[in-house]
Amino acid sequence: MTDKKKLIAPRLPRGFEDRLPAEIAAVDEMVRKIRAVYERYGFDPVETPLFEYTETLGKFLPDTDRPNAGVFSLQDDDEQWLSLRYDLTAPLARHFAENFNDLAKPYRSYRAGYVFRN
Repeated sequence: MTDKKKLIAPRLPRGFEDRLPAEIAAVDEMVRKIRAVYERYGFDPVETPLFEYTETLGKFLPDTDRPNAGVFSLQDDDEQWLSLRYDLTAPLARHFAENFNDLAKPYRSYRAGYVFRN
């Protein structure tokens, strides 16, 4: 019997793309200009994690006991569901509620980032 290894064809997963230098440079320049406008008017950048506890996103999901429609989810070591953020609003609301007493009012922030939808 011969031990032939099956070659794996290189391919991207559906819904993903490679970003090349020209596109990265163009997006970076665009984002730099947008950030400058926000910061000129007193807005501060905020970055929230890619994952949130699913219960934080729960009212927008069909089934929080076993989320699988519309979001990418997994369980942590404590068997709590975590989901990749599907927009930037729910993570911002969680951040604001969690840090309410420490945030300057009026609260002015901006954010940009990846979101993940199934």
